[in-house]
Order: sequence, then structure tokens, then C-alpha cells
Amino acid sequence: MSNKGERKKIKALNAPRTVQIDRKTIKWTVKTRAGTHKANDSVSLGIVLRNYIKIANTLKEAKIALNNGEVMVNGKVRKGYRMGIGLFDVITLTKAKKAYRATFDSKRRLRFNELEKLSNERISKVEYKKVTKKGIQITTNDGSVFINDKARVGDSLQIKDPTGKIESVLPLKVGSLVYVTKGKHCADKGTIKEIIEGTARRKKLVKIEQDGKIFETITNNVIVIGEKKAVISDLEKL
Repeated sequence: MSNKGERKKIKALNAPRTVQIDRKTIKWTVKTRAGTHKANDSVSLGIVLRNYIKIANTLKEAKIALNNGEVMVNGKVRKGYRMGIGLFDVITLTKAKKAYRATFDSKRRLRFNELEKLSNERISKVEYKKVTKKGIQITTNDGSVFINDKARVGDSLQIKDPTGKIESVLPLKVGSLVYVTKGKHCADKGTIKEIIEGTARRKKLVKIEQDGKIFETITNNVIVIGEKKAVISDLEKL
């Protein structure tokens, strides 16, 4: 008899690189539900609570905390333990009054930094854009959808949660401060010095200056976080 519905678990050895678990001592782990972030770029909320933030010793305890409404993601109470948590998402523990923001380390594994104060802001990157009956629709890397005719593909949005209001559009341009999300310089910050337009055979490139050194990467590997400094204070410390 064939399987029905999606699988809720995945072998630990096959889990995405972003997931930091002990792959040699456990056989199975939670499979991230499709939705917000891409599976290869995210970690399930239950695993975050148990393995990263460590407010629970077991997945069962993590589920109890979620069902009690003690966990918020980007300003909204979430109860699904398989929900994908990705770059710049903010997890808030309402009882403990603590908040954590997701970022990458140099090996592109997700880490969760505790914030000095609660935050209701995040940054998302515009990945798609199309014309609809309601206007220009844009879709970001975390699955958010907006009607906006000012942002272009590659730009970033400063979003105020839980309303989802766009505070500002952060354009991809010379002088912008960017955070590198892939490649040799993953998790580094730098200022765009030059944008090299792509061709039919070559993707669009950016030249980035960091501490007096220049390196190149494709625009898909960066996300704008501000101009002279990051628009969100805790990102300035990365």
C-alpha cells in the first residue's frame, strides 16, 4: 500500500546543512514543513526550541510550549513544530521575555543570537515580482507577499511585525550595506562598491568591500541590510 500525505520526518544524515544536530547518535529528525522558507535554508521550530535555544529537553516538551502559546515567530503566536525558521526570523519566548534572531555562521548553518531587547522588525529580500489585478505583487525570501511598486527584485524590505507593514525599501545599489548569505564569505558584512550587470551567460555580480579588501559574488548571495549602517540595531553587531 502506498504512503499517503507528506512525511513528517527525515533521516538525520540527510538533513540540510543548516540544521545543527548530532547526526551520528540519532537516526531521525523533524522534516521542515513547506511554506515560509525553503527547506534547505531553514530549521523546524521544534528543533530550534530543543536543540538551539534549549528551552525543552525533548520534542514533546517543545510541543507543549507551542500548544500553550508561549512561542511567537515574527510577532505571531505559532503552534506548528514543523514550521520552517530561516534567516532574520525572530523567535520570542513570551514567558521568559526573551527573543532570538536567526542568522548564518561562516559554514551557512543557522544560529540564534539572543537579543538585548525584544524586536518586532525583520528584513526580507525581494525574490519575485509580477503584475496582478491588485497591482505589482512582490514575494520575499521568507514567503511574504506584498503589493508594492517601489521595490525591485534584489532589494530588501524592512518589515514591522506583526502587522507586516513595510517600513522602508532598501535598494540594491552602490553604497548599500549587505550581508552575505552564501559562499566563501558567508555571514560577512560589507559595502557594495560596484555592480556588474549580468549577461546571457553570466549572472549579475557585486563587488563588496570589507575591512579594506574587495571580493566579488553574485547578487543572489547577498541581502541588503542598510546603507551606511544596518537599519536594525542588532544586525549591526554581526
